[in-house]
Amino acid sequence: MNMFTKRSAKTPGSIRSPRPGRREQKKEETKEAILAVALRLFKRKGFEKATLREIAKEAGIALGTTYNYFPTKEHLALYFFERAQDAVFERYRREEPPGASLEEKLFLVVALELEELAPYESFVHLAVMQAVVPASRLNPMSPDVTHLKKRYLAFVEALIGGSAERALAHVVRPTSMLSNVFWLYHGGLVLFWLGDTSPGKEDTLVLLDRSLRFLLEALRGDTGPPARKKARGQL
Repeated sequence: MNMFTKRSAKTPGSIRSPRPGRREQKKEETKEAILAVALRLFKRKGFEKATLREIAKEAGIALGTTYNYFPTKEHLALYFFERAQDAVFERYRREEPPGASLEEKLFLVVALELEELAPYESFVHLAVMQAVVPASRLNPMSPDVTHLKKRYLAFVEALIGGSAERALAHVVRPTSMLSNVFWLYHGGLVLFWLGDTSPGKEDTLVLLDRSLRFLLEALRGDTGPPARKKARGQL
């Protein structure tokens, strides 16, 4: 079964997350209203041509308020990716199978991430194109993207530290080395996913399954045949 279809039917992806307090809730609702309009305009006109003035007008929100929340379009993009991360972390905590191996845990994290991004694929592609600009806030070396990276790696390191396969953490020291390798791996997989034209992005899931297994075996230093895992249907 296509994992995207299976999970979407089970718990639809969303970039929303619970927020405490009426004032904070109103603030986040305004930001998400702006973001929703921005995503539509970016898809229709492109990231470069769409303007914050147009976004504010279509959202029915004062231009000054829009600038207060998002000084640039890149701030909008960064907010989108932060909310997507939050959604992935929340869904993972709800859906992690009991007794999952480290490979199963990492597979699920990436699969959930791709599901969250799937409805916004065209925007993600635009953001990746913008990320190659050296001065862009979306550039992988920028402080803003570094912040997102640290959030992601902290989550992955917690999974590694809590894994039953503690031997891997002993082989790869420090744990941050493993998580950084995984960050690079996951970035390459997202790029493959963007160019995947197979039905339901099935080729990406196949690549995820096979390459993740190979990656962990290489880090463990395994030389024998791969161990059999639990059926993927449990994920």
